Amino acid sequence: MISIDFTYTIQLTEAQYAALLDRAAELEIPLEDLLLQAMQNYLEESDNFA
Repeated sequence: MISIDFTYTIQLTEAQYAALLDRAAELEIPLEDLLLQAMQNYLEESDNFA
């Protein structure tokens, strides 16, 4: 089994970070899960346009 790990770095303004925290709280999920969902959605959309 092959395992590949990726590390991503994102830069956010204080307002963007606060908005993400608020959204995660609304959904009652950890911020990390919200970011993971966003990345997965982005990758799926990118695949559809490839």
